[in-house]
Amino acid sequence: MGYLKLIFSAVCLLNIFGFAKAQTNLFTNPVVDSLVVFEEKDGLVAVEAEYFYKQSKSDIRQWYRTSKNENPQVGRDDDGQHVYGASNNAYLEILPDERVTHSDKLIHGENFSNDPGLMGVLHYRVKINTPGRYFVWVRALSVGAEDNGIHVGLNDAWPEHGQRMQWCEGKGNWTWESKQRTKEVHCGVPKEIYLDIAKAGIHDIQFSMREDGFEFDKFILTTYINFLPIADGPKPIVSQGILPSPFPIVEMPTSKTFYFTQIAKSNPNNKVISSQQFPVLGTNFYAEGKHWLAINPKDHEEASTSVTFDFESGNYDIVFVGIGENDGRSSYMVLVNDKEIGKYQPPLTNILFEEGKNFNALWENTLIKKGDKITVIAKIGSTDGKEHTRGRWAGIIFAPVGKGKQIQEAPSSFSAK
Repeated sequence: MGYLKLIFSAVCLLNIFGFAKAQTNLFTNPVVDSLVVFEEKDGLVAVEAEYFYKQSKSDIRQWYRTSKNENPQVGRDDDGQHVYGASNNAYLEILPDERVTHSDKLIHGENFSNDPGLMGVLHYRVKINTPGRYFVWVRALSVGAEDNGIHVGLNDAWPEHGQRMQWCEGKGNWTWESKQRTKEVHCGVPKEIYLDIAKAGIHDIQFSMREDGFEFDKFILTTYINFLPIADGPKPIVSQGILPSPFPIVEMPTSKTFYFTQIAKSNPNNKVISSQQFPVLGTNFYAEGKHWLAINPKDHEEASTSVTFDFESGNYDIVFVGIGENDGRSSYMVLVNDKEIGKYQPPLTNILFEEGKNFNALWENTLIKKGDKITVIAKIGSTDGKEHTRGRWAGIIFAPVGKGKQIQEAPSSFSAK
């Protein structure tokens, strides 16, 4: 019986190691070779992250490709796929992701490397026609505080201004950034990430791990200091070689649990008033679906509704959960006993509408007393004067003081009609 158990265990181990090896071969191998060279023209070059021609120093951490038909399962990786919205319908993630939250142990040389070029190095061949200073932009997706840093280098050199690229904004969304983390500014200083390329010719552009779990979609080198990428950025241009066909398109995901519901439950001490607990009659709002209040722009431009705060008195971090829309920017005002607490206008989104940290407002350490009147005023917006937003919002969370920022870090959910 013991012999059979031994054989069974051996077979299981072989299957596990065989699967792990297959994962490595399938998702870490390059899809282009060293013959593919990207080209800078007019001071700009763009490259998809998945078009690296080799990886090096990948014995501890490796970059794995994710696309519609590629879903690496490598060690710990708490967040799901983020293929939707990724340029070229694919991206890279450095796995396993062992340091997900600040409470997870930081291990230098394993799940963190403040020294560039030592772990998880990606290589790209780029032809530079115009020598000079190139500011580096990277499109990345971060869901927490420990997956938002990377280093960039040139020809096996790792200059000071290529180190510690940092993301703080745009949690749960593909976001362009070009900031350098410093001791004084942890969220990064703009225009301080750059490479000085002194000679024309083909160069090796490299990226290395700073934090595991980093998700990498695309990068841009540009000589224009005030350049700002939009959407998924410019298309890559190659001077030699042939790029593969784009990866299969992924439809916009939907979430069974709305973002508001996720963050409302993230702390047991949260006090929650969803938008649909506010009255609708005579307010110019209507109930949209099961989760939001909204304004019909054909009938009204503004709406206002109030409810009584029925929880214990105290100081709270107030998280107002608005909805981003692609027709314009709605505006919101929150009042307590008719005294303004704050105003907010969420940014535009590229899809019909979207939830997430980017579309919230946070007012910290605010005194609210039981019996106070909480009022929300919303106004529609428009980018072209023809199509208008609907002033959608999901609700208000009254969080313990100091917890508001943490509560907002839940991954975004998407929804569309």
